[in-house]
Amino acid sequence: MTIEYGRLISGDEVLDCDVVVIGSGTGGAVAATYLAEAGRRVVVLEEGPYVPAHEQGRLRPSQSLRHLWRDAGMTLVLGVGDSPSINLTSGRALGGSSLFTGGVCFRAPNDVLHEWSTALSMPDLGPDAMDRWFSLVERDVHVEDTHVSLRSKSTELFIEGGERLGIPFHSMRRNTHGCNGCGRCSFGCPHQAKMSVDLSYWPRALHAGAHIWTDCMAERLSSNGRDHVLVRARFLGGKEGEPTGHLTVHARQAVVACNAVYTPLLLRKSGIGRRSRVLGRNLTLHPSFRVIGLFDEPVHGWKGALQSAYSDHFHDDGMLLNSVFVPPGIFSATMP
Repeated sequence: MTIEYGRLISGDEVLDCDVVVIGSGTGGAVAATYLAEAGRRVVVLEEGPYVPAHEQGRLRPSQSLRHLWRDAGMTLVLGVGDSPSINLTSGRALGGSSLFTGGVCFRAPNDVLHEWSTALSMPDLGPDAMDRWFSLVERDVHVEDTHVSLRSKSTELFIEGGERLGIPFHSMRRNTHGCNGCGRCSFGCPHQAKMSVDLSYWPRALHAGAHIWTDCMAERLSSNGRDHVLVRARFLGGKEGEPTGHLTVHARQAVVACNAVYTPLLLRKSGIGRRSRVLGRNLTLHPSFRVIGLFDEPVHGWKGALQSAYSDHFHDDGMLLNSVFVPPGIFSATMP
């Protein structure tokens, strides 16, 4: 099958399939790929555009933010109670937020999985049960240790400072293949070395027959609770993103994978899950804080992998130390 560009469609369309997948990020990509490879007729709806990886790699960081990040990277999640408000990176393109991560691939910690499997009575999410699925995805997206040669000078100084305090560091695990340490992971890899889902999963899904519609925002869905789901969406083809037509999808099942923020919004708008009293609640995010130093020697922290080393020395205190350095044009905006 092929990718359909919703921005080029000015009329209405009606489709029928086995499974409709809403969202094309990490969750939607994995589900759609394996469903299509299992012989299901799969339709995928993505609100954002499709920009091939080689074109992403030619964008300046500011262009990537403006055209492919949701809200130009300024999405703000308001904290509840004493919690701080947190800037949330979210992608709006085929591949979702996987396009804009640093490539870091941590498994969920065993103590968290143990709590889910026991306290929340979900044994399928325990450490032993999840090992199979973690290993499968790590194979699919080529998770590997970041070689020490890809550590920037800033990372070397970070590690040196940690070791003086007795804090050990380890090589980061990232979904890369052929990384040369250009430090552009979050803004489109110029070498297509970061194996985001547009490179690792969507080619497989298309080969298996999945039908992808970009520039197509799902607005509402309904179900008879048995074997029929109806999804209504609109094509975003106007100059300012206004709708130019509507898409109606009839399916046997639906996978809603619009990330942890937008999935509950879509479900609530559709009148689904309101009675549960937990829809959209209990979401927790991990705030991050940067430490910036001024040195007498040249550092050039952007010459190396964007994230290449970490320390879990303070795991029991809920903290992770992570080396990071973004392109100078973005980094400078965070400094006085």
